[in-house]
Amino acid sequence: MEQSTGLTTHPPRIARPLARRALAATGAFALVLTLGGCTEQMRQALSGPPETPEELLANLKTDKARIDAASDQMMKKIEAYNTSRKPGERTVQFGEVFAENLTGEQRDVLNGLLAEEKDVSYRSLLEKMIADRDSIRDLQAKVLQLEQRLPDQFVIAKRGDNQTKLAMTYLTTEAKLDEAKAKQLVSQVDRSDELVAGNHVWFFYDPKQDTFRTYVTIGEAGQTPLAVRRAKERKLIAERDELKTQRDTAQAGKDAAEAQVSSLSERKAQLESDVSNLEKNKADLEDNVDRVSRDLAFRQNALFYHAENEHSLKERGVLSGVLAHVKDVKGVTYDTTLDLRQATSITLSPETFGLEKIKAVKLLPPIFQEGRDFSVETSDETGRAKLVILDPDLFRGREVLVSIGG
Repeated sequence: MEQSTGLTTHPPRIARPLARRALAATGAFALVLTLGGCTEQMRQALSGPPETPEELLANLKTDKARIDAASDQMMKKIEAYNTSRKPGERTVQFGEVFAENLTGEQRDVLNGLLAEEKDVSYRSLLEKMIADRDSIRDLQAKVLQLEQRLPDQFVIAKRGDNQTKLAMTYLTTEAKLDEAKAKQLVSQVDRSDELVAGNHVWFFYDPKQDTFRTYVTIGEAGQTPLAVRRAKERKLIAERDELKTQRDTAQAGKDAAEAQVSSLSERKAQLESDVSNLEKNKADLEDNVDRVSRDLAFRQNALFYHAENEHSLKERGVLSGVLAHVKDVKGVTYDTTLDLRQATSITLSPETFGLEKIKAVKLLPPIFQEGRDFSVETSDETGRAKLVILDPDLFRGREVLVSIGG
């Protein structure tokens, strides 16, 4: 029989940190496993006096940022090492170093490569990669220990999970809130992280303050949500660079063909045809490079928004009828954009929204503060309103619902 831990029993997939985390952590987290099995008195003696949840969250945020920075450096070194390999030679993948279900040979892949490497410069690169790996594992162990001391609960993300659905499940089952109240709380928190199977998704609801928080940590996934976003961005950049390389190759081929035309007149007709095809390929590649570059830059710098009459939003069930809070945005498409590199304001005309005069403009969800992040200017003469973005960096790549009141 399993020994009792004295913890409160929760529904499947929701666990207190000192129970589920101690069962899930393996390998590089042996020290944290030991702490997870100690009594509360022993754990405090080893880790020092407990901080407040606010201090723990601040420390957790700092250490997560350090993990992201170290992971970024690790990925750059892996890319540099892999680029130096000849065809058929062993390369390294980021997942090989940090995945939890590795064989003994896979677990020591960097150490094995270091032992075999003869080139001094590549040995130095492998040594730095090992140092980065150990640093990340130490930070992950520290993050795990901090998480254990929080009052928050977590679930382990599975493939296909998203933060919104998991948060709703927690609020309606664990916090015992009705669906409308749960949707209201969820709409007020950031849920922009992309989950990877094994990530830990954390929740905490304070009924006294009526506040809710949710965030994502690396868990057993081996990659943080930020690392996943960076990997996707790198993929776009790599595609762009590959297109540039193909364009340069096509240009080199064109030059070579033109040189042959001048020296081998008997093949002139064939070579002219080759040049024509190469020029077409070059143009196509240049168009693709420009398109990918523009699309990448636009997505990183645009504000995506949907503006609609507040009364219409309430009738459609997007906003609640009393406090005009976000209720259900499934039917909302953020199909209007503002390129923040070119402009930082939006002019709203009352006739567009079936009004005689615009009296109020709200940004939802209400995580943006008027006067600090944005401002609203209305005109009694024209009835128009002007939404001015004061902090463009805060809105880059975001989706915002604009509620218009008359």
